Amino acid sequence: MVESNGNGQDFLCLLSWVSPAFPTGGFAYSHALEWAVETGDITALDSLVDWISALLAYGSLRVDMIFVRHAWLAGQDIRQLEEIAAYACACTSSRERYEETVYQGEAFLKAASVWDDSLMLARNPATRWPLPVAQGAVFRRGGAHARQAVQAAGHMAVAALVSAAVRLVPLGQTDGLRAQARLEKAILEAARQTEQCGLDDVGTACFRSDLAAMHHETQGTRLFRT
Repeated sequence: MVESNGNGQDFLCLLSWVSPAFPTGGFAYSHALEWAVETGDITALDSLVDWISALLAYGSLRVDMIFVRHAWLAGQDIRQLEEIAAYACACTSSRERYEETVYQGEAFLKAASVWDDSLMLARNPATRWPLPVAQGAVFRRGGAHARQAVQAAGHMAVAALVSAAVRLVPLGQTDGLRAQARLEKAILEAARQTEQCGLDDVGTACFRSDLAAMHHETQGTRLFRT
């Protein structure tokens, strides 16, 4: 475990792990934004913020925050983490959502093992690790508090979606920053709303987004894997 040394090493680790440069391959995934842009659901800054805000309040990003927190709570219990990972995989709404979360999650674990390889060594190779479960486990080992872990994961997810939208809509760089700024309160609120959620509270009401992920599988022209 990477211990806090009083000089901010744990904070620097957290910054590294949520950096866009961290090698999880997130640039290759749009979380179905590509289909939403093609069909005209997302056309500019306002519609992008509305879409992502809904995901934070009622959709997949809210669910991911719940899984981050419970993975953090599981701590060093590898068997419990693997049970949470299996449940998170079972909750994905489509093939592309499943591939997106496990490919990024396992890339995240591998990259984070540069700091601490104990999780990589202890895990069952047959277990697939979705991104929020990998984040919660790694953030806990890195010394992040539960609230920091959830907020950091939310920020990372929103930043990836905004980055995809900048290329897809397309948005200018300044509008991308405006979107990120406007979504900060939504991230904090979603983190607060999920603080007391158990795994039984996992569920979404963003059917358009789930359908978008399914339609993306057969979309004619695709820049992103999902």
